Amino acid sequence: MLQYLPIENEVFSPSLGWYRAFGLRVLRTWEAGEMELMVLPAVSSDFGFTLRLASLLTEKQLDPLCLLALLENLY
Repeated sequence: MLQYLPIENEVFSPSLGWYRAFGLRVLRTWEAGEMELMVLPAVSSDFGFTLRLASLLTEKQLDPLCLLALLENLY
């Protein structure tokens, strides 16, 4: 099973300076444990959006290979 989890990071932008961003951590889980597949450190500055996105991606079991294309189409 794939599990998408929101994560919090502090990132730097030359135009904005330091700010808080929320990203996604992608895990493959099974009975014996879990394996981290991917970490995207900055998806949005809106935690609520990132939390809803993580929930939807977990529910729909989106293949992580499609994640970057999905995010490009959101913005």
